[in-house]
Amino acid sequence: MIGINIGGASVVCAMLEDEIKILKKPAEIGLEAIANEIKDISKHKAIVSTSLPMNHILMKYEKLKTLVLLIPGPGLNYCSYGYILKGYVNHRGDVVERIDEKEVRKILEIPGYSNVAIASKFSVRNPILEEEVKKIVLEKFEEKKIALSNFVGGLNYPARINTTIINAKLKEMIWNLTDEVKKFIPNFYYLTSDGSISMPNIVIENPSLLYNSSSVASAFGAMFLTGIKDCVVVDIGGHSTNLIPIENGKPRFVDFLEIMGKRTLVRSVEAIVIPFGGNSVISEGRLTEELCKPIAFGGEKFTLTDAINCIGQEIGDFKASRSFEEKVDYDVAVQQFVSLVAENLKELDAKMIVGSGYLAPFIIPEIAKKAKISYVIPKFYDGVRAIGSAVSRISLTLHARFDTEKGVAIYNGCFERAPFRIGSLPKDDEIIEAARKKMIEIAKSLGAEEEIEDIKVLDFYSFTIVKGGIKRGLIADVTMQIEPGVRRWKKL
Repeated sequence: MIGINIGGASVVCAMLEDEIKILKKPAEIGLEAIANEIKDISKHKAIVSTSLPMNHILMKYEKLKTLVLLIPGPGLNYCSYGYILKGYVNHRGDVVERIDEKEVRKILEIPGYSNVAIASKFSVRNPILEEEVKKIVLEKFEEKKIALSNFVGGLNYPARINTTIINAKLKEMIWNLTDEVKKFIPNFYYLTSDGSISMPNIVIENPSLLYNSSSVASAFGAMFLTGIKDCVVVDIGGHSTNLIPIENGKPRFVDFLEIMGKRTLVRSVEAIVIPFGGNSVISEGRLTEELCKPIAFGGEKFTLTDAINCIGQEIGDFKASRSFEEKVDYDVAVQQFVSLVAENLKELDAKMIVGSGYLAPFIIPEIAKKAKISYVIPKFYDGVRAIGSAVSRISLTLHARFDTEKGVAIYNGCFERAPFRIGSLPKDDEIIEAARKKMIEIAKSLGAEEEIEDIKVLDFYSFTIVKGGIKRGLIADVTMQIEPGVRRWKKL
C-alpha cells in the first residue's frame, strides 16, 4: 500500500509492507525525488491526498476572479451570482429555450477574469446548454479554466453555483497536479473530503471534492496509528493547522460545507481550519498570512518554526533561527498560536488530542498544557497524512440519476443507457438496487471486493413524468456511499 500527501511545503510518501516506511521531500522536488527512491513506482497503485486546494482557496479566492455564467430560466433572480444568459432546460431535462451565442460572446469580451463557471439550473437532468456555452467559452479560455455545474450533482441551485465557482478557481491547479502525478504513478486515486476514493478524471471536473482531503487523511492516519476512538487530531502543516474531531472511532462528516462563507454541495470531514502553520511569517510579534520557508530550512523570513526554535526546541538548523539578525517577539507569536489552538479545542470539548505534522512533538505539549487536556504523539507523526491515505478503505460516493422517459442513466456525471425499460415506472427499491449494482461494479474496478457490502443511501428523490395526462416515465436521483474508514494492515 502506498499513500502520498502533497502539501504546500512538502510531499510525504508512506509505504506499508512488512513495516512502515516514510519518505519526505520538499514540495518543489517531492514527487520526482520520491519516484527515484521507490523501485518500479509506476507499477504501484497509490492513494493521494492533498492540502493544496484548501490553501489555494484560502490564499487566492479573491485574486482569481471568476466569470460566472448562469442559465436559470424563469423564476428567481440570480443576478447577484453572475451574468444571466438566455436559455432554459426545465425540471424534466427538456430544452425549452436555446442559448444566444452572440450574448455569450459579448460577455466574454469583459476583461479581468481568470476562469469561468457555467451553471444551468437543471443541468443535472440535461447538461446540453452548459456544453453549448462551454464550446463558445473555449474560444477565449483553456478547458482547464472552465467548470460546469452538472459534474457537481445535486439539485440545490445556489449551492451548486457556489460549488462550481470554487471548482473554476481550483480546476487548473488540480488538472496540472494530476498530470504531474501521472508522470510517475499512472494508476492512482484521490482521497476526497468525505473519505471516498475517486478517480482523477472525476476529480478534475469537480475539484472541490479535495477541499478537505488532507484533513480526512489526518483523521484516518491518527485512527490507524493510535487506535484512539475519541479525540481531536491536531494536524500542524506548513500553511495551516486543522482540528479534526474523532467520535466512536470515526471522524464526523458534514453536508453542505461552507467555503469562504458560501454554502456548497461538498460533503466533508468536519474540521476547524486555523490559517497558520510552520511556514507562517511572523511580523511585529504576530503571525501573518504571509508564507515563507523557515530560516531553519534555508528560508529568508522568520516563521513560526523559527520561533519554536527560539523557545528552546531544535528543528532543522535551529542555530540559524536563533541568530536571525532582526529582533522578533518570538515568544509572543508562539503563545498566540498556542492560545488560538487551545481555545478551539475547548470549544470542541476535547478530552484528548493526537498530534500530527512535523511540528507536533515540539508544540503539541504546550497546546495540551494550555488547554488542560492529555495528548498522544504517534511514532510516525510526520507521516500521518500519507499513512492515512495508504490505509484508507476503498470507499466511493455515487450520484446516480435515472430518466426512464429518455432511457438515460447518469453516474457521477457519466451518461449511460438506463437499466430500465423506456417509459417504465420502477419502484423505489428497484431504483436503489440498480444504483447499488452500479456502485458494486465501480467498487470492484477499484479493488474493493471485500468492502462492497457496507453501502449507505445518503439521499433519494424521484417524481413521475406526466405529459398529456399520461405517465411517460420517472426521474430519480440517488446518492449512496460505501462508508469510508480505515482498513486493516496485513503485514507481508
